[in-house]
Amino acid sequence: MKVSRLVSRGVASLPDIECDFMSATTGRPHDLIVISGPPASGKTRLCELMLAAFEAAGGYQGIVQSSDWLQDATREARVELELWMDEGLEQEGAGPGVGKTARAVVQFGQKRLGVEVDRAVSRRLARYDHDPAHGKREYFAEGRQRAWGAREDGTSAVEQALVRCSKDPQKYSCVPRFLAELRQDPARSRSFAQGLELLSPTLRYKPASRTGFATACFINQSGNVLRFAELSSSEADAVLIAATAAMIGLNHSIVFLDRPELYVPADRLVAWVQSLARLGENNQWFVATNDEALAASVQRSQHISLGRGEDLARPSTRPSWSPS
Repeated sequence: MKVSRLVSRGVASLPDIECDFMSATTGRPHDLIVISGPPASGKTRLCELMLAAFEAAGGYQGIVQSSDWLQDATREARVELELWMDEGLEQEGAGPGVGKTARAVVQFGQKRLGVEVDRAVSRRLARYDHDPAHGKREYFAEGRQRAWGAREDGTSAVEQALVRCSKDPQKYSCVPRFLAELRQDPARSRSFAQGLELLSPTLRYKPASRTGFATACFINQSGNVLRFAELSSSEADAVLIAATAAMIGLNHSIVFLDRPELYVPADRLVAWVQSLARLGENNQWFVATNDEALAASVQRSQHISLGRGEDLARPSTRPSWSPS
């Protein structure tokens, strides 16, 4: 499942938005959408609005505070998501077939939350498991490293379902346990190692022979063996993303990632973001960034500019849109 069209009206702290993410080349939604703009322009807000709309339509937590999204208490805010169906939904025999679209409309009111969505699609959105054949939603928020080591959560789907769309950095406290469990899971071990190699030029996975969460399991380009707690911020971010992808089976999924430039050098940022398309199978990434070079690297139909009406993307012959 991918988002092929987004419309929002009357949402607090955001301009009204209408955009189409379909590729003229493939006839399918783009796998990468870049949300750009200066600080405090609403990039994170837009990511979290879409997550709230998904939660309302078919949630893992099922908790959405409608009044949080109202610009005017006397009028409802409205979000419409057009969802492109892939083979995952078709195999379950639910909702529209492959290549068809479904619509989810969420109306945020002062006293009520209104939702229009096909029941089969809602059930599909609410389903959460770690089977790679099933799509999910994931949110890599800006402050994703702050609380590492505060606790050690479990890695099962039951334990993870309620936190995956949260921006609470505590949800990554499961990573040390996941790394320890990799020694007994060859398939996930390979998936994690491949993901880490995609995202970090300096670090490789090196499984240790001993057990324990603090055991060294990485090697850097200088040949030094490192523990999880000894990694640089850029290496730790790569581990966090690769570990999450391997743990939850991140395929056929919609993924939100905020501020990659906090952890990735500017000269590598465009290539790094493009490599996300090879992390898992058939995912759609929404990447929020302040970086103008990253915004300029994609087509206009892959770009949402929140930069006070100015389009940061490179010139294109394709029709564009801008926030009204």
